Amino acid sequence: MNLPGHLFEILEIVGTISFAVSGAMVAVRKRVDLFGVLVLGVITALGGGLLRDVILGQIPPAMFVNKRFVLMALVTSLLVFVVARAFKDRYLSSEVLIDQINNVFDALGLGAFAVIGSQVAISAGYKDNMLLVVCMGMITGIGGGLIRDLMVMEIPFVLRHRVYAVAAITGAILFAVLDRIAVPEWIAVFAGVVWVFGMRMLATKYKWNLPKAIGDEDIDAQC
Repeated sequence: MNLPGHLFEILEIVGTISFAVSGAMVAVRKRVDLFGVLVLGVITALGGGLLRDVILGQIPPAMFVNKRFVLMALVTSLLVFVVARAFKDRYLSSEVLIDQINNVFDALGLGAFAVIGSQVAISAGYKDNMLLVVCMGMITGIGGGLIRDLMVMEIPFVLRHRVYAVAAITGAILFAVLDRIAVPEWIAVFAGVVWVFGMRMLATKYKWNLPKAIGDEDIDAQC
């Protein structure tokens, strides 16, 4: 796909920075040290793409070939650390606002990477395999956050709250379908990203969740 102005490259930059901010903020909240902030920022930003490339057989994965995205994630994570350390009192007193900012960056990164993952699979020659295309979009979008949460010993967010994976899946489907019917590529990209971002924001505002067999309220009622 040859998009005007290297749109996919711009999208990857947006996704990398957004997820690096999100991962670094989680690391700061977990009170890990500088190295931990950098590692969690990078793995959140690039972990999904790493898993995608391994599944597609693209060895070495793109993060080890195009190292500027690793550097971008490192610098972004370092900036989050510096800001949190320099303004720690204000940072600690604004955790609700910080979580809201984190959620916006996370939603933006999810939309960007859901589209990128689908596009990578299509470019690798799997355009007719819709299942693979959509799964690569989902994995690229949620993989980094999944690894991050496991590293900090939390049940992954994607398995608990706010239709997270569903947003990535539906965004990847929308992009793949629009690409298949030859809609202009920039429209397909824009539609996919906006759909995922909008769905995540609405899910946060209206507290949309998939049903659970046993919810927290059921546990509370037994106590």
